[in-house]
Amino acid sequence: MKNWSPNSWRDFPIKQQPTYADMEKLKEIEKELSLYPPLIFAGEAISLKKQLAEVVEGKAFLLQGGDCAESFSAFHANNIRDLFKVSCRTICKTTKC
Repeated sequence: MKNWSPNSWRDFPIKQQPTYADMEKLKEIEKELSLYPPLIFAGEAISLKKQLAEVVEGKAFLLQGGDCAESFSAFHANNIRDLFKVSCRTICKTTKC
């Protein structure tokens, strides 16, 4: 695995990339985002990798769900709650809880 840096993602091939008409605005937004706290913490990523390894070894089950392309207008508490309810019901059906 490559060494990570805030810009290391730019080294990967781009398969789906929007066209940005205003590159200066993009740089401004990237700078603003760099000031925000991380979306997840290192411990969470390490834990996820361990849990996914258990799935690969057949010791755990992975249920992945979500919209393929959520719009920002649909991103609110009710939709998150409803998706969580569906996920919980699916887990109960598949694990007989």
